[in-house]
Amino acid sequence: MASSTRIAQRYASALMNQSLADGTLESVNTDFQYIMKAVHGSDELVAVLNSPVIRHNAKIEILKEVFGSHISTLMMNFLIMLAEKRRESILPDIAASFTEMYNEEKKLIPVGFTSAVELDESMRSSLIQTIAKRTGKTVLPTFTVDAALKGGITIRIADTMIDASLRHQLDMLYRELTGSVAHSSL
Repeated sequence: MASSTRIAQRYASALMNQSLADGTLESVNTDFQYIMKAVHGSDELVAVLNSPVIRHNAKIEILKEVFGSHISTLMMNFLIMLAEKRRESILPDIAASFTEMYNEEKKLIPVGFTSAVELDESMRSSLIQTIAKRTGKTVLPTFTVDAALKGGITIRIADTMIDASLRHQLDMLYRELTGSVAHSSL
């Protein structure tokens, strides 16, 4: 798995460099979003991309049929090249790597906010501004509600989790008082 991730990063990096050189970065990013929406929405397309039985020429024709009129020439050529090199099955990994590189290039940071109750617009805005100020990047927020938190909020920024939920604080209190592992049924 680690080697396919490295390979995906190399392909994504090459595409990033080419799109920066061509001035087509925004177009390629939009194309990736379109492609991944189609891939996630179609089990049949995933099966085609992952199938070792379907010949690469047939896969190229399918990719042209599905995406040809919807994506840029650079992206279509990229998909064809992946099929010719038999790397089409790592397309989701390439897209994820490209998105990370795009976000870094554009100084964007995806942040997941999970709260016990729906947050009002002023609270959302305040959270976004605080994270933007601390990171120096534009926040791409995702807000979700999880009643199991019991109160408070958790914030996920990349691999970092800030847990200011009541559930977490109750678990910590339980550990402190009993000296044992947290009891998540609190």
